[in-house]
Amino acid sequence: MTIHIRGTVEFEKVLAEPWPSSIDMTRTRMAVQQLLDTQESHTTLKKRLRDYVHKIDTLIDYLAKVGNDSLTEHPIFEWSVNDTILRTPCWRLEAILPRYTLASMSTEAAFELAKEHDYKGARKMFLSALSLHQECVHGLRLWKWKVPSLNHDVLQKKWHQSQIELHTGMTTLCMLCTGIQKQMKSTALFTVSQRALRNFARSLATWPSKQGQDLMQIAEAMRYYFSSDMMWSAGLYGQSIRRLERWMTPVEFGPFEILKDEWSKVPLLMEERHATNNGAYFDTVKDGRPLCSPIKLINNQVSSDIPHPPMTQEWAVSDEDASTPTEPLENQ
Repeated sequence: MTIHIRGTVEFEKVLAEPWPSSIDMTRTRMAVQQLLDTQESHTTLKKRLRDYVHKIDTLIDYLAKVGNDSLTEHPIFEWSVNDTILRTPCWRLEAILPRYTLASMSTEAAFELAKEHDYKGARKMFLSALSLHQECVHGLRLWKWKVPSLNHDVLQKKWHQSQIELHTGMTTLCMLCTGIQKQMKSTALFTVSQRALRNFARSLATWPSKQGQDLMQIAEAMRYYFSSDMMWSAGLYGQSIRRLERWMTPVEFGPFEILKDEWSKVPLLMEERHATNNGAYFDTVKDGRPLCSPIKLINNQVSSDIPHPPMTQEWAVSDEDASTPTEPLENQ
C-alpha cells in the first residue's frame, strides 16, 4: 500500500462560523500527512488516523445539517493511492481514505502475525480491517462518483463489500490454521475450509481480484485434502486417492505457512496410500461424489453448513452437481 495526502486543507479558513476544533483538525491532518510520507511510526500513525476519522465524521455531520452556507470556500481534498491521484472538493473522500488506510495497515499487520503463526492475533487484525471496510460501505451506500478520475476501487461500495468477504474468509483460514495446530478431526477442518471457500467465492463474484483467486484456491485445495482424509477413514480408498490426485497442483499459500506445510505432505501421502491400497485393499481408483461447487455455496441462503456428500461405493450424480476443482469461478 502506498498512500499519501497531497496539499493542505486549513479548516479554520474554510468554515464561515467558528468551529471549536478546526485548528486542531488542520494540525491532525498535517500530522497524518507527515507520518504517511515518513512512515516513521505506524503506532502514532494509527492513533492520528483514528483521531482524524472521529473529527472529520463529526464535522461532516455538522455540515450536513447547516449546508454550504457554513463554508467560505470549497476546499480541495487531494490524496494519492498507489500512484493514482484522487482530487475532489467532496468531503466524503476524507471519510473514506483514512479508513481505507487504517484497514490496509491492519491487513498488513495480520499477514505479519500469520507468518509468525500467531493466528489469534492475525484474526483480530483481519476483523479490525473488516470493520473498517464495513464503515466504508456505509459511507458509500448512497454515494456515486460521476467524475471518471474518482472511479477508483477504494471509492466503490462493491469493492469494499468484496473486501469484507475476503477478510471474513481470511479470519476463517486463521481458524483453520489453529485447528491444524490442535490436530482437530478432518470432518471439522473440512467444514472450516468450506466456509472460507464460500467467502472467497462471494468476494470474487462481487469484485474479481488476483488475491481473491489465490485465496479461493487455498481454501478449495484444503477442502479436497480433508475430504480425501474423510473418504480414506470411511474405507473409500480408491476415491480418496483420486480426490488427492485432482489437486496435485502448485498452490500459493502466502502468509499461511502451516497450510503450506500441511499441503507439502500430499506427495508422500499419495505414495503411502497407493502402496497401502495396492497391497491390501485393491480398491479401484475412481471419482467419488463431487463436492458442492462454489456457485452453489454462494447461492446457499441457509446459514447452516452444507455437509460432505454421503460416502458410499455406489452413487449417481446429475450434471449440474459436477464441478472441476481447478476451474476458475467465473468460468463455472
